[in-house]
Amino acid sequence: MQLTNEEQVQIARIKEKIPRIAALDPECKLFGSEGWKYQWPKPASEAEIASWEKKHSVTLPREYRIFLRYIANGGPAHAYGLESLGGTDIYGDITKESPVPLYMTQQDVDVLNAGRTEDDEEYSFFDGALTILTLGCTYDICLVVTGQYRGRLMLTDGDEDYPFDFIYDKNFLNWYERWLDDFIAGMSMKGFDRSLPGTQIQLREWFLTEKIPDLRRSILFSLCRFPQIEPETFALWEHVCRTENDKELCEEAFIRLRQKKVSCAADIFRLYFTMPDELRDIAIKDLRFACRDSVVNIEDYIHSLLIIMPELDDDTLSSAVFAIRETEYNKYDTFLPLLERITDDRQQTLLWAMSKAPDFNESRGFVELVLPLFASSKMENVRKAILLLIEVKDNRIPPLVDEAATRFPELTILRENYYLRTWGHKP
Repeated sequence: MQLTNEEQVQIARIKEKIPRIAALDPECKLFGSEGWKYQWPKPASEAEIASWEKKHSVTLPREYRIFLRYIANGGPAHAYGLESLGGTDIYGDITKESPVPLYMTQQDVDVLNAGRTEDDEEYSFFDGALTILTLGCTYDICLVVTGQYRGRLMLTDGDEDYPFDFIYDKNFLNWYERWLDDFIAGMSMKGFDRSLPGTQIQLREWFLTEKIPDLRRSILFSLCRFPQIEPETFALWEHVCRTENDKELCEEAFIRLRQKKVSCAADIFRLYFTMPDELRDIAIKDLRFACRDSVVNIEDYIHSLLIIMPELDDDTLSSAVFAIRETEYNKYDTFLPLLERITDDRQQTLLWAMSKAPDFNESRGFVELVLPLFASSKMENVRKAILLLIEVKDNRIPPLVDEAATRFPELTILRENYYLRTWGHKP
């Protein structure tokens, strides 16, 4: 492989920076570093790379190939680090063009999933992609090796239920060098994968001219990674909270203000809480975290929260319940009256909260409240009914659990767990 002068200079820069990050973290406190311990493996040989390419019928993007050949065959990087070339994963058809658009939406995900047939391979979202790094759970970073975005990196969800996101950097070497630069500069490495490059001034100016919503949100997040936040950055976050109509932008900006405990965060929280729309949802979903950060006092909101809970969607109601559970109002009788005002599937959230309350007593009619769920045509409702009644010894329940497992064979294992945990024996 013949290198250009620019490529040679970048390789030299990266090699110079590599030992510096190890010196900055001698105790391996950075997330993931306890696994790779700042040890870089030797580069791969040209023969090894060529053999891999021949086996998989693809040519690796140039910048990634350069890294493998001249810097290291895997090793330290964001999160759990880079796999060696032989340790990478291929989930889709790597020879096909990647179906992922540059700014993937949930609608794109739904369309791609709807277009599948029974004969389609799993992980078709991963066509044309090589998984080079894992973030944990089902989340990875993949390198696109075919098609329009060849050479770019993207954040992926192994469940293929949510949009994949392209990382901003145009190629692998730029991304890796930025990781080194951010580490050396003392930036927060949490969320590096969704961050953007630039100084605070550059990012603020970029935000004011950027039109793409995904990039605007990423800019607001990227501003929180600096060791010292500039007053102008706080002012921008506050301006967004008070003037923008985009809920996700407002939520991003508010979370940053709350985390940094900026004085205006409490005022913005009060403002959002009084608005009967998506902004109120932001406040409620963040309530327990705002309390933990001493931005607000939950006691000031608890009575209003109990009044408006029937108006909330399922996700926001769950957040409200979790907030209440961290207060002295975490009582069976706090949630019981709400069952008369919330009569749909959201009742299950309330029933769960009641079952976890410190003063819970199954003799207070709890079983009678749960039994109707067994008649539901939805397996998920029946599953939750069984979970709610595990360890509740009532002879009315076993026949209902047996019948549920007959209707929904997917509940067979849960049925066994119910018997073992409640009655001490298998069914």
